[in-house]
Amino acid sequence: MTLSTLYDFLRNDLLGNLLATLLVAGTGYTAKMIRTRLGHRNNDTDQPDN
Repeated sequence: MTLSTLYDFLRNDLLGNLLATLLVAGTGYTAKMIRTRLGHRNNDTDQPDN
């Protein structure tokens, strides 16, 4: 399957539209989870209590 064939499938087919929506949502969710884990890792440094 070439890239142009994949693009035509995603653009024209209802199932393709659903697949594209899930792909975008899944990518956003994954990026959010990565940012959250990196943030938690950076915040886990030992801080002296005042």
